[in-house]
Amino acid sequence: MIRYGLILLIICLCASLVLSLTYKVTQAKIEAQLTADEKTALKGVFEGATSFEDRTLDDKTYYVAKKDGQELGYIIKVEAKGYSSTIVMMVGFDKNGTIEGVEVLNQQETPGLGAKIIEVKAGEKQPWFLRQFAGKKAEDLNLKNIQAITAATITSSAVIEAVKKSVEEFLARVK
Repeated sequence: MIRYGLILLIICLCASLVLSLTYKVTQAKIEAQLTADEKTALKGVFEGATSFEDRTLDDKTYYVAKKDGQELGYIIKVEAKGYSSTIVMMVGFDKNGTIEGVEVLNQQETPGLGAKIIEVKAGEKQPWFLRQFAGKKAEDLNLKNIQAITAATITSSAVIEAVKKSVEEFLARVK
């Protein structure tokens, strides 16, 4: 009995060591990829901009979208608690709070239900759910003017409320 316990202990220690080393080796690459994904998302959420300047407000980084040196608006990172995961998004909006675009960076919602927030229909280039935000003022976002995903109202509501609240709070602090 003791022998089996010691063998199990050695196996667990080896597995823990391998897992720890794998994490250390891949951590820098994972962080670099997340940063690259954010930079790529900037153009997707604010298509009219040609450059992006990063700034800090309350220890959080946000981006100023610019074209020909003129500030067009802002891009912030937003998190929403969905049905089964935290949904991380980039949201672009102008100085009046009109949404330019929303792009999901990370989500682990239920496949076939909440994960439909990133579903791109055949022949289209953007997810149909997120495309609904463009051109709407943050204060007007609700389930009445954004079509929710069928059977995924919690995810839909979480995204809508997070975008609305984050944009309104950001604009109140920046002005």
